[in-house]
Amino acid sequence: MLTQVERISKKIIMAAGLRPELTFTSFGRHRGTTEASTSGLTETQLMKKGQWSSTKAMAHYLHHDDEAKQDAQIKRRKQATGK
Repeated sequence: MLTQVERISKKIIMAAGLRPELTFTSFGRHRGTTEASTSGLTETQLMKKGQWSSTKAMAHYLHHDDEAKQDAQIKRRKQATGK
């Protein structure tokens, strides 16, 4: 079923004249969550926005974003050290 959705999405993307590297997962929950994570939201805020009950579930939707991972680590270190 998902393969069919991906094929139809690709036809729509191409017909709309959008960038050919876009895919079905470029839109919606996966991409939106990755972009939201770079906006400075905390893990708690991201979890609330995406309605996840755990960071493990949320992590499934965060993709290829080293900047967000680094930022999260910096925030955790600051919180742990109080600096």
